Amino acid sequence: MILPDTPLYNSKTDAEFRIRMIHHIRTTFKDLLSPADLKLLDLPNGLDLLQARVHQMLYDASHGAIDLRPADARKVAA
Repeated sequence: MILPDTPLYNSKTDAEFRIRMIHHIRTTFKDLLSPADLKLLDLPNGLDLLQARVHQMLYDASHGAIDLRPADARKVAA
């Protein structure tokens, strides 16, 4: 995969990349996500929780036509 030559992707460590990604999500998607959703990013597994939340929002908004949730989450919902 080719990544853009921007400071976001030129991180030296995983921790630095995570911090930059969280900052990017907070600033870019602040109008789309609720304050409660953005607070998820403060948790140790916040990126995973927010990803699951966005997948659920997409599923709900499309009335089930778009389902990016993991297979085990689909079984529980069915």
